[in-house]
Amino acid sequence: MGGIMINERIILSDDGRASLDTYVSFNTSGTLRRAVLICPGGGYHGVSPREAEPIALAFAAKGYNAFVLWYRVGQEGDVYPRQLIDASRAILHIRENAEKYGIIKDKVAVLGFSAGGHLAGSLATMYDDPELTELLGVSPSEIRPDAAVLCYPVITAYEPTHKGSFKNLLGKEFEDLTDEEREKFSIEKRVNLNTPPMFIWHTAKDKGVPLVGSLALTRRLFELDIPVSTRIYPYGGHGLALGNEDTAGAPSHIQPIAAKWIDEAVEFLATL
Repeated sequence: MGGIMINERIILSDDGRASLDTYVSFNTSGTLRRAVLICPGGGYHGVSPREAEPIALAFAAKGYNAFVLWYRVGQEGDVYPRQLIDASRAILHIRENAEKYGIIKDKVAVLGFSAGGHLAGSLATMYDDPELTELLGVSPSEIRPDAAVLCYPVITAYEPTHKGSFKNLLGKEFEDLTDEEREKFSIEKRVNLNTPPMFIWHTAKDKGVPLVGSLALTRRLFELDIPVSTRIYPYGGHGLALGNEDTAGAPSHIQPIAAKWIDEAVEFLATL
């Protein structure tokens, strides 16, 4: 079936620093597609190109309409809740334009890498926070993702973790976080019965973001009977992206076993 891809940039914030890139394909059959909102990593200091367009194109090849979020980061002095506002506005835009983008409105997943995984996990567990919904003037259901895919994610604000992500997110030293802040920004502490299903993957040898956060989140999802599929791959450090030559920033990023994650994630999403 023939088709075309619509690639455009949508500005999400008044200051113009948050935007959404679309990778939307249409085919002659008119079949509606699932959608995925991609949040690249970067320690809340930057946004990694290796975890942006290549991921969108990989999902497009598997029948998804993909969207890449370029959210505001601490490097520019932007601290919480701006990142979560950007993610919320992105998913709201996708749903409001479901007909234009040819997507299934209730099949919109959020996906994130590293600190982007923390952002994706925050959207999946904080979409009903009154601070967020009142600020945006939306109902929780409008910005709740239907599933989350978390790739070597930053999860917990308790040690061991990636301290720099929280420093950049909140604009204060990790050691200065209050007990209330640690509780609020630890994804595993935010899970409840309305949390959407999650696919989580990590590598056992990740020295950048400890695996224990993903394990803690998996356990909490299991305890509440939330559908979860977790993959722990034996090899590879932090920042694998697709785990193949397309996104490798170094030879160590080529990990054939871990590269299976995208197929396994797509299989998981198809069961929901």
